[in-house]
Order: sequence, then C-alpha cells, then structure tokens
Amino acid sequence: MKKTILLSAVLMFLLSCGNNEKIKNETDFQNQDLFSQTKTGLKKPFKKLVFKKLEDISDSEELNLELLSKVASNLKIKYSTIRIRETSSINYDDKTTFFVLTTVEKNKKILKSEEEGEVGNYFQRKYLFVNREDGSVIAEEFDNNLGYYDNEAIRFSKSHILKDLVYLNETTPAVAFYTEASASSRIVLYSEQKFTLLTLDNNEIKKVLYEYPIFLTNGDSNGSGTFQIETLETGMSFGDQKTNGYYDLIVTKNFSYEEAVESDPENGIEEHSNLKTKKEAEKLKYNGKEYAFHRDDRHRFLE
Repeated sequence: MKKTILLSAVLMFLLSCGNNEKIKNETDFQNQDLFSQTKTGLKKPFKKLVFKKLEDISDSEELNLELLSKVASNLKIKYSTIRIRETSSINYDDKTTFFVLTTVEKNKKILKSEEEGEVGNYFQRKYLFVNREDGSVIAEEFDNNLGYYDNEAIRFSKSHILKDLVYLNETTPAVAFYTEASASSRIVLYSEQKFTLLTLDNNEIKKVLYEYPIFLTNGDSNGSGTFQIETLETGMSFGDQKTNGYYDLIVTKNFSYEEAVESDPENGIEEHSNLKTKKEAEKLKYNGKEYAFHRDDRHRFLE
C-alpha cells in the first residue's frame, strides 16, 4: 500500500514537472514570438518601388530656413547668395539633414568667353550633410556638372529630392533626387532629367548612382505646328537579388516617337501625325562602389 502511494506521488510529481516545463516552453515561445513581432514592427519595411512613373514622384517639402541660416554661417557664405527657391533638403536621420544648396555668384568672369572680360551670374550646386542641431557641416561636395552661367544655352533646374529616403538594402538609406537640364529654344527640343542616389558613409558623401537619365526628349520643331520628337520615360524598382550587399536596380524604359506636320495647301501637304512606342528594360548592379551603367544615347526612332 505504501509502495503504491509512493509510486503515485512520484508519478504526480513527474507529471507536474512536465506540465510546468510545457507551460514554461509555451511562455518562452510566446515571449519570443512577441519579441519578433516587436522587432518587425520597429524595423522599417523594405520598399522595392522607387517610382513607377515620373508623374507619381512626390518631392520633399522639408526646408528648415533657420537651420539653413546656421549652415550659411558655418560655410562662411552670405545667406543672400543662396537661391532659396532652388534649394531643397530632407532629414537623413534623427541627427542629420541633407541639403542640395544652390548659390549664385554675380558678375563672375566667364571662362572661355569669346569676349575678354565678359561676366555673368554663375549658379553653383553643392551637396551637404549637416548636424540638425547647430548646422555644422559633416560632409560637403560641389557638383561641377550642375554649375552654369545664366546666359548659357543649357540650364539646370532645382534638384528635386524625393519625399522618402530610398533603402539600398534593409538597413542602408540613400537620398534620391533628380535635376532637369533643358535648352532654352523653341527650335531645339531637348530636356533631360538625371537621377542620383547618394549616401553618407563614414562622414563622406558616396554617390552610388550618378546622373542616370530617367527622362529624355530629343527633337526639333519649326516653332509652329510641325515637329518630330523622341521621348524616353523610365520607372525604377529594386529586384529580388543582391550584388555586393545592395539590391539590383531594375529600370523599365518606355520610348515614344511623335511626328506632327501642319497642313501646307500650297505645297499639297495635309496635316497628319504619327505615334510609335517601344519598351525595354535594364538591370543595374552595384559593383562595390556604384551602380555602374553605360550611357545609351542611341535613338530608337529618330534618324
């Protein structure tokens, strides 16, 4: 009898221990699952689409003028030389802000001018990462490709920063912006939007994609109703594969060609128009330094 009671007590004890261990394991699993959900909730989701169409792009509206004034002081330049309407910014993280700064130098001597001593207003573009508190400069770099005189045939627009940062992988943010170059002519139909991605790497500016053409028009016109024009419009997203730590970039290209001729009764020409389209795609891989690409200026329709 005592042996039976003792055996029952041991069995109850073992069952109790098993239940406690089971409860402990279930609790640990639930806690781990909750922890995983919390981490997932805190982690910024990776967004593959950069933009589908150019018309869908939203620009950053951030521009802290008080911070910009501090930046000018730290750069030792006059605040009045900054072209506010051609300057844009975005908060890079909780401590850092990025600026594309446009300044103007008035009456600067024009280099390679046919007339000696000729001067003009020179517009210059600079990239800046600054401290959000005091405006101290963390990294800076001029972009000489975007510098121009106000009397040149080709001019550059404000550099438009995309509203949201672009993530090259799950943890690496990049600033995305585009700048338009255009000809001030009714006869020569040319405009181009160039797209750039850059990051802050060890307090240095790193251009991982530089001046990729995302919009391009080429053609000519008689200034009235007759013209022929070829247009390239792109979309951009990240693929599923990584190369050297960054996701591959997938670029979709939409080419279109439009020709319009106005009527000329004297020469027997009737009014007519023609439209052609073509689609292509390109994959850009990160080579450890940048997303390398070969600029393709081939016309698909124009001769």
